[in-house]
Amino acid sequence: MEKGSSFLFSGTTFDKKRFAGDFSRFKEKKASDHVVESGKSESEEEARPVKKRKRKATVSVEGFNVFKPSKSPAPGIQQNEHEKNELSQTKKELNRQIERNALLRKKHNIHISGNSVPAPLEKFSNLSSRYGCESYLLHNLAELGFKKPTPIQRQAIPVLLSGRECFACALTGSGKTLAFVCPMLIKLKHASKDGVRAVILCPTRELAAQATRESKKLAKGKRFYIRLWTKELLRSGDISKLPCDILISTPQSLRFAIHKKKLDLSRYVDFFIIEANLLQLLETSKE
Repeated sequence: MEKGSSFLFSGTTFDKKRFAGDFSRFKEKKASDHVVESGKSESEEEARPVKKRKRKATVSVEGFNVFKPSKSPAPGIQQNEHEKNELSQTKKELNRQIERNALLRKKHNIHISGNSVPAPLEKFSNLSSRYGCESYLLHNLAELGFKKPTPIQRQAIPVLLSGRECFACALTGSGKTLAFVCPMLIKLKHASKDGVRAVILCPTRELAAQATRESKKLAKGKRFYIRLWTKELLRSGDISKLPCDILISTPQSLRFAIHKKKLDLSRYVDFFIIEANLLQLLETSKE
């Protein structure tokens, strides 16, 4: 019995010599069957088609990739970014302008108080570019020898032209009269016969006469009606019926004219007071 025989034959004896022929035929048949089966299996494997596994289609997911450039932003987002850039540029330019104004005020020893105070003038030619000043006024300034504005003129003129109230203090001879007459003429623009349009109040007759002379020099070339309140003007009757763009008077004369109803200030007028501290001293001394 061979080692590879089945365990069913264990414990039995087999006479190889007696059944040698049968045993040899059985062995040959078994070998041939094995060869046929193995050949069949190989041929079947060769004939069987090989199925390839299909890869699933990958779905691209949009996201952040450090190796590829991101897609261009949507038009709405791009517009918002453009607006933000414009706002930031405007803010930077505004900060630069504020810094330039502060340096100019420091250079000319100008002290201010208040919110959003207009920028000071660098030169008289800025009146034309910023406020539309007519050429006659710039020509008169040059003829009178004003090459560049004084500190009070640099700051008071822009404040008055912006329609704000201004309380200015400066030394004698610093050009205070021009600082308020110049914006007054720019705002009046042209002569009119509609009554008093501006009032200049002076504490004394001497100062009133001086303000009248300076105003007429600056208004040269324009037919503005500039009148000084005198006794002759008082005898003429109702001043409101006379053509008068600028009226220059002392407080007592103005009070008398209003009390006698010879002057009507019910309409809006620009009101300027020269030497207000001196005016207050005169009022207290009378009391």
